[in-house]
Amino acid sequence: MTHPHAPVPPNAPPEPRLRGGPWGRFAQRHLFDYNPGATRIWLALAGSGALAIMYALLQVAAMPWPALAQVQLAIGFVVLAAFFPVHIPRSKYSVGVADVFVFALLALHGAPAAVLAAGAEGLVAACRTSKRLSSWIGSPAVASASMLLCGMAYEVVHARLLGAGWSTAAAGLTALSAVALPHFAATLLPLLTMMAVKTGQRLAVREWLRSYSWLAAIYLLSAAVAGVLALNTRQFGPAVIVIAAAVTAAVVALVHITLARYEADLQVQEARIAQAQTDAMLNQQRFTAAFTHAAIGMAIVRSDGGIHQANQALCALLGHTEATLHNRDFKQLLHPGDLALFKRHSEGEAVAMELRCRHAAGHEIWVLLHCGRFIDAANDQSGLIYQLHDITSRRLAERELQHIAYHDSLTDLANRKCFNERLGVAVERSRSDAAQRFAVIFLDLDRFKVVNDSLGHVAGNRLLSEVARRLSCCVRPPDLVARLGGDEFAVLLEQVAAPEHALALAERLLKALSAPLTINGTEVQPGASIGLTLSDLGYRSADEVLRDADLAMYAAKAGGRHRVALFDQSMHERIAEKLKLDSDLRRAIGEGQLTVAYQPLFDLAPYRLSGFEALARWVHPQRGPISPAVFIALAEESGLIEALTHWVVNQAVAQLAQWQSEHRDLRSLDMHVNISGRDLASPALVPLVSEVLQRHGLAPHQLTLEITETTLMGRLDQALTTLHALRQVGVKFSIDDFGTGYSSLAYLSTLPIDSLKIDRSFVMGLDKQPQNVEIVRAVVNLGRSLGKTIVGEGIETVAQLATLKDLGVHVGQGYLLSRPLRADQVPALFHSLAGEPA
Repeated sequence: MTHPHAPVPPNAPPEPRLRGGPWGRFAQRHLFDYNPGATRIWLALAGSGALAIMYALLQVAAMPWPALAQVQLAIGFVVLAAFFPVHIPRSKYSVGVADVFVFALLALHGAPAAVLAAGAEGLVAACRTSKRLSSWIGSPAVASASMLLCGMAYEVVHARLLGAGWSTAAAGLTALSAVALPHFAATLLPLLTMMAVKTGQRLAVREWLRSYSWLAAIYLLSAAVAGVLALNTRQFGPAVIVIAAAVTAAVVALVHITLARYEADLQVQEARIAQAQTDAMLNQQRFTAAFTHAAIGMAIVRSDGGIHQANQALCALLGHTEATLHNRDFKQLLHPGDLALFKRHSEGEAVAMELRCRHAAGHEIWVLLHCGRFIDAANDQSGLIYQLHDITSRRLAERELQHIAYHDSLTDLANRKCFNERLGVAVERSRSDAAQRFAVIFLDLDRFKVVNDSLGHVAGNRLLSEVARRLSCCVRPPDLVARLGGDEFAVLLEQVAAPEHALALAERLLKALSAPLTINGTEVQPGASIGLTLSDLGYRSADEVLRDADLAMYAAKAGGRHRVALFDQSMHERIAEKLKLDSDLRRAIGEGQLTVAYQPLFDLAPYRLSGFEALARWVHPQRGPISPAVFIALAEESGLIEALTHWVVNQAVAQLAQWQSEHRDLRSLDMHVNISGRDLASPALVPLVSEVLQRHGLAPHQLTLEITETTLMGRLDQALTTLHALRQVGVKFSIDDFGTGYSSLAYLSTLPIDSLKIDRSFVMGLDKQPQNVEIVRAVVNLGRSLGKTIVGEGIETVAQLATLKDLGVHVGQGYLLSRPLRADQVPALFHSLAGEPA
């Protein structure tokens, strides 16, 4: 058996040192931690053991050889078995089978043989479990002394039982069993007593019995097995001992293997459990760290809705402390307006939604809330874990972007997109319920471009902002005012009871906009043309509504501006007619249906032909002649003017080049062609003119491009680049209808202009309006001072011609001198004037 050895306590009293001699040296080396009491007990045990072993040796040595051989063999089995005890898993104890052979020796060969066997087993056990010489001496000594006493007791009991008539087998088995427990107690108690004295502790017998009772049972079992083994050996001979030793070795080996495997499995299982516990602990630590220190707000909410735990980020987000959030109903943190949304979507296992929370300070916070199921295995409870991301900044940015996307940046009114969406809703509502009437006012500022060009864009922006303010002040709260772009505004009137109410509001807007205001020291009186349409016409889309309101606005402009026009179906007919005419004009330009008429220009002093003005003419196949005022304006609106100008320039230059090739005495004539503001803004005009002149071989100075005064001054910035580029080519320029626009004399002196053409309205009134004479005189003087040629157009009477010549006008044209001629009629003019052209 393996015996326990208690550790030395730190406060154990030191043992008195015995100085000098072998004993003193032995005690200092091997009994250095023994106190006097323990040393005395150890000496007593060692001495009694030595006496028992000496006695046993003397007795065994006197045995006959066969018995002595059996004793030696049995002691060998004891020593071998003592080297291979069976370790009890999860304890500091080991169980050996050597005691079986010790008790068998007692039964077969008496106490001396058993004493030697017990001492040998104790020595092996001490050497296996301890490195101290004191243990190597003490343990076998106690085992030997105990066995000597118990062996003597066995012999006494065995003899008395035999004397009482018991059988040899019964007496032997009973006597062994009787001395087994005393041998156990006599072997263990002295050692435990010595250890208790050594450590200064009291030996508790009850505790000893509770701790070592299982070991006593093993002693008793060993004695019983030894008794059976002894009976078989007496009956069948010493070979039984050998067989028993072999069987015991096999059993011990198998038990070792089984326990080793069990221990290995147990260690693997424990390692897994330990790893699982470690992982669980680490996961818990990670979760706790992640939950506590997460940058987003988190809360664990019980099934009853109460907050079980909230992290620091949530407290900071909502302005609460952890104590105020603990056990609080989570719904109390939400904005009342979002409770229905939360209840509707919070029934699922996992959900994400954007809603508002209430801060402790009272303001609202937008959060992205994630919800997931939470199960606490330790408490077998389930709940929800909420994650709250602060998205207030993003929502504010989105709100700002939404405002930007649906509002005009200058006036902060609704923009076209917002207006169209609101109008679309109103259209759908009116279609489903005719009582939901609405009206749309389309408004365009009159002469806004003049303000913008003369006072600058900053002044124009101030005017637009003031218009927006005035419009907003005149409408009702549910009405929508929008800036559609540029100087165009629109008003959506909802819940219109009668058309008269919408017309009254439009008139009120017109009146409000007519009040003057001062911008940069200049008084400006804004005006507007307003178009109005009503939902009674059964509109199907917002585009249809805006289209008709826009048509009504153009009708107001055509009627003299600064007025309100109500849309009617006749406007559609006029537009349809205009679109049909536009399509016909496009076809006419492409298929060559247009012609060019040439009105001669004459020098007045001396009188001679100086050139021609090319005039486009269109004879419609079904409608007949179309006025140039109609189709040229249509071409400008539809974007066909550039193609028309290209065609006229090419026809006029080609025709003049042809006449000059046929009549060499006409080399001094030039050709005048009218161009529009769109032509001046087109980058294609300069290469077009250059290519046409080069292709037909006409000198550039023989081509004069005429521009109306209003067009030139309205597009002056764009025109300057084109004018100078064409001047580099050699082309001349003339201002048409001079006196009807708003020319600046400063510009007039610097622009590359060669001639000024007096408007026909001044020429036709020369004989009836004396002031017209002064106007023409002023233009002539201006032209003379600037070195410009003066051209008078619209001469129809001899008196007009005489007056212009007297005033010093250089060139004239008109029906008196010649009507516009077809190209095939011009040669007759040449013949009639033969010899007169220079």
